[in-house]
Amino acid sequence: MRSICMASDQKIRIGVIGAGGHSKRRVLPELNEITEVELIAVANKSKESTDEVAAKFGFERTEENWENIVNSDDIDLIYNGTQAPEHHDIILKSIANNKHVFTMNPLAMTSQQGEEIVKALQENPDVKFKQYPSFAQHPYAREDEVVLDIIKSKRLGKILAANVTWHTPYLALASYQEVMHRWIGNHERVLGYRKQYEIAGQTIHGRPVKRGITSVLAEIENNISVTYTHSTVISEIPRNPRVEIHGEDASLIVYAGALSYASQDEGELNNEKPSIFISNSDTGQMEPVELPNHLASSWSDPRGVLVEKQFIAWLLNGATPSPILLDAVTALKSLDFAEGFVASLRQENTWIDLPDRS
Repeated sequence: MRSICMASDQKIRIGVIGAGGHSKRRVLPELNEITEVELIAVANKSKESTDEVAAKFGFERTEENWENIVNSDDIDLIYNGTQAPEHHDIILKSIANNKHVFTMNPLAMTSQQGEEIVKALQENPDVKFKQYPSFAQHPYAREDEVVLDIIKSKRLGKILAANVTWHTPYLALASYQEVMHRWIGNHERVLGYRKQYEIAGQTIHGRPVKRGITSVLAEIENNISVTYTHSTVISEIPRNPRVEIHGEDASLIVYAGALSYASQDEGELNNEKPSIFISNSDTGQMEPVELPNHLASSWSDPRGVLVEKQFIAWLLNGATPSPILLDAVTALKSLDFAEGFVASLRQENTWIDLPDRS
């Protein structure tokens, strides 16, 4: 068992609503290893699946529906692992009952629903909320601290532009917007383009992969431009997912690893070292960035960033968690971005201004 190292014997009592594949593979095993956590109640899609999860992870009881869990007096934190259409009602009811919330993405189905959640949190400031990152082991989660330190150090100079390239079988556009939001700022405008092809062949988990290319242009605060490019047209071999950030003085490239469709779908990490390179004006070469000592030992941990442990530590002692855990306003901005992209496609590839959430 891992301890948060609290001086007291305080416990966080958790109610789980929705425990699908990811929750069972990743979230619940991690939570169950924290000594300050007590798994109190669980409600899943069916009685059979609820009983299975309760037995496997040692929950004290099962519930027939999620309302019973959010109304329980012996629960401090709601972990919401349901599908997106259920998020709005579950999160709002949890906040109304003064339960902390740890939810899977996205925040809600629409920006309007997201606004209601943000408002509810503002009216209940004692409730703590975080949204789980889009991928359990996000391709850029472990690199996050290093990249942010480089950007803050001004080694790149004034940032001018960025390019994001990936090849997952699904679009997952907002997932990569999360990364760019953390690294270089708020998105202000978006323009989308998509071209799909009728090509049979590749499948993932028994479902056909839609072959095509999506390009998104975005304008970010401080006059930075970003190009997002998602392609399922090219074959496995030349895939090279990466983020490029270009400044007046230097460029930074962060590689996610040339993972297969299946690997990316499961959120596996690229454990090859190094994955971060910075340009050297003297040699004209891209050179690997040396890892700080405190990160080197955990770099190859297949679990990635231990966001579950960080979230519980935040509740218990206020320790600041990794920024890959989204607050509600940042999660709402991802919804804005996704809706702006769809609106741009529907309006024949026009620029769409995004709401100012500052």
